[in-house]
Amino acid sequence: ANGRTLALDSKAWRDLRAHVLSCEPLCRHCTAEGRTIAATDVDHRDNDPTNNDLVNLMPLCHQHHSLKTAAEMRGLDYTLRGCLANGVPVDPDHEWNKSPATDGHQPTGIP
Repeated sequence: ANGRTLALDSKAWRDLRAHVLSCEPLCRHCTAEGRTIAATDVDHRDNDPTNNDLVNLMPLCHQHHSLKTAAEMRGLDYTLRGCLANGVPVDPDHEWNKSPATDGHQPTGIP
């Protein structure tokens, strides 16, 4: 009824979830924010519960998983906010994380 290929209470999902968490035990979003927090949930990155490919499964803490799910349920984009300890934005799409050499931008101040 919910479109899942694997029921959340099935042995197959529990085994897959355990595998994902053993391979990457920390919350991916917390790590990007410079914090070391254990992952407790496994999220479908593309929000497709039928896509259980390992590249689509992301370990998150419960707080980040809840925030991402709530945003997606309201049709909003969930983007990491804030900066690392060195001041670099955690959002990989932030303009400070883009290289002029690879993004087609022209350097300024060069004749």
